[in-house]
Amino acid sequence: MTPAGRSVRPWLPVSALLLAVAGLVVSAYLTIAHFSSPEFLICAEGGVVDCHSVTTSPESEFFGIPVAVLGVLYFVFMAAVDVPAAWRSTNPVLGWLRLGGAAVGVLFVVYLVAAELVLIGKICLWCTVVHVVTLALAGLILAGALAATGGQQRDQLDAQD
Repeated sequence: MTPAGRSVRPWLPVSALLLAVAGLVVSAYLTIAHFSSPEFLICAEGGVVDCHSVTTSPESEFFGIPVAVLGVLYFVFMAAVDVPAAWRSTNPVLGWLRLGGAAVGVLFVVYLVAAELVLIGKICLWCTVVHVVTLALAGLILAGALAATGGQQRDQLDAQD
C-alpha cells in the first residue's frame, strides 16, 4: 500500500521489489570486495573510472561503517517494505516508511556522487549501478504514492456527489 492505503498497479510492487533485490546483490558484492582483496573487484580501471580508488577511499566509509554495508542494510529494509503484501497493507506506516527510505536513499546517492566527482575525482561503475537502482526505486515508490493520492482524491469527490 501507499501512504494513502490505496492499491497500485500490480507491476509496481513487483518492480520495486526486484530493484531492491538487485541493489542488495550489488551492495553485497561491494561489501565482499571491501573486506577481501582489491582483485576481487571487477572493474575496468583507467582514467576517471577507477572502482578500486573509490571503494578504498576515506569516503568509502561513513562514520566508520563501510558504505557497501550500509547499502546492504538499506536494500534489506527496502526489500522488506517493497514486498507486494506490504504495498497491499492498509497500515499507512508502511507506505511512509517506504517513502522515507526512498528519500534517505536519494539523499545518500547525492552525497556519494558528490564524493566521487568532487572529493575522489573517480567513478566506480558498481557504485553507479547502486545509485541508478536507488533512484529508479525512489521513482517507483513516488509514482505509487502519487497514484494513491490521486485515487484518494477521486474517492473523496465521488463521496461528495
